[in-house]
Amino acid sequence: MASTVAASLLMAIAFGTAAAAEPAPAAARYPVELIPLIGVRGGANLEADVPAVHSATANPSLSFGLAVDVFVRPDAWFEVFADHQTLHFTSDPSAFGTSSFDFAVDYLQFGGGYGPAEGRVRPYVTASVGLTRYGANSGDVGSMIGASGSLGGGMTVPVGKRVAFRFDLRGYATLQDAAVSVTCGPGCFVNFSANGWFQIAGTVGLAIGL
Repeated sequence: MASTVAASLLMAIAFGTAAAAEPAPAAARYPVELIPLIGVRGGANLEADVPAVHSATANPSLSFGLAVDVFVRPDAWFEVFADHQTLHFTSDPSAFGTSSFDFAVDYLQFGGGYGPAEGRVRPYVTASVGLTRYGANSGDVGSMIGASGSLGGGMTVPVGKRVAFRFDLRGYATLQDAAVSVTCGPGCFVNFSANGWFQIAGTVGLAIGL
């Protein structure tokens, strides 16, 4: 799945580069942009609190999100966005009775960005703070919320008066440790944890001026 999405991201970037060669549309920016996002976010390892249990691992996987940008001037904006990912962890079934479990990582972030309002390709930088929610299926993994932030950058490529492709690379850091408790049988649990939580994400979005 992740490799398919990565290939799609590369195709989208190639399309955006080709679009950048065309004459740029008018530089007028609309006060609000709605940006659906799709991308790939990094995987993780969770260490067990039982010596005999190997760490659980998850590969990078698909993420979905939605951002709203509110422009305060042509080259600066406030931004709020939410992004969801489900990590599929694999683990040793002989240790606690299950070979895998799903682990959701959701971000809700508030911040801003800066980038030039002119040009066929418009680079930008962005920063945000907010919350990270960890959780999964009821009865398998407990939910928890921690403070987090992100730094990133990318470029927008206008393809119409109200529409632009947006390519984004962002790093997330969550201050609170990730900890989950996985059921291994009646009255049996194995705890997994990570010291802090760090992820890299790449997304492609379609910015729609409202």
